[in-house]
Amino acid sequence: MASLPTIAFVGLVSGSVMGISAAGWGAVSVPLLILVGVEPLTAISSSLAASIFLSLFGGMAHWRYDRSRVAPLVPLLVGGVGGAFVGSFLSPALPAVTLRLLIGVTTLIIGFLMLLRRNGVSVQNGAHEPVKWHERRATIFGIGLVAGLSAGAFGAGWGTIGVALLVWTGIPPHTVVGSSLLARSLVAAAATGSYTLQGGALSLSVLLPLLLAGGAGVYLGVRMSNGFSVIGMRKFLGSVVTIVGILTVVSTSW
Repeated sequence: MASLPTIAFVGLVSGSVMGISAAGWGAVSVPLLILVGVEPLTAISSSLAASIFLSLFGGMAHWRYDRSRVAPLVPLLVGGVGGAFVGSFLSPALPAVTLRLLIGVTTLIIGFLMLLRRNGVSVQNGAHEPVKWHERRATIFGIGLVAGLSAGAFGAGWGTIGVALLVWTGIPPHTVVGSSLLARSLVAAAATGSYTLQGGALSLSVLLPLLLAGGAGVYLGVRMSNGFSVIGMRKFLGSVVTIVGILTVVSTSW
């Protein structure tokens, strides 16, 4: 088992990434926890449990700044909770090595997509007209379902998949960030509850340092996010997630 300072460092890094872009908590924290010696199921359940509070903290910060940032919350939340609940039944049925490899491959693919796709970059030039999100409830629900399924199964993907797809639909980035963070809180709660009912692998020795350091990281990330353009945010997150994915896949052969 990794030391408390090591787990806290993972929380700080992962929280900073999530605070900047509403994405990357699971995609960074779960593979890193596994790399430092935490069992895959423990890494997933502990990361999900911590994100309940960290996502709420980050989402409320955006809500207090501008309430329009949490506009498409309901359809995203309904799809995400359903997907997370279903996905949480997949991981316990898989061998640890297989689960570790799937987490790494999923993380790697997400990272490549973030780097290779334009990911809605055009929304940063002043000509952008906000999308009427209420006309795309079905699309937002579907994105929540897919992202929630990944989060429930692998502890990663809610932010990276959800944020990328929501931005591609034309929804303003700040609205995507605020809505994703708040919805993520209940999505993580649904998945954590499911893991607990199944006997789970939640560890307080992993959860507490991850949560406390993650809170500090989210705070720092939110403050830093104002200095990131949409292009910069995409490149930053894509690079971090890709590197972590490569390390996780490689580590399965160690």
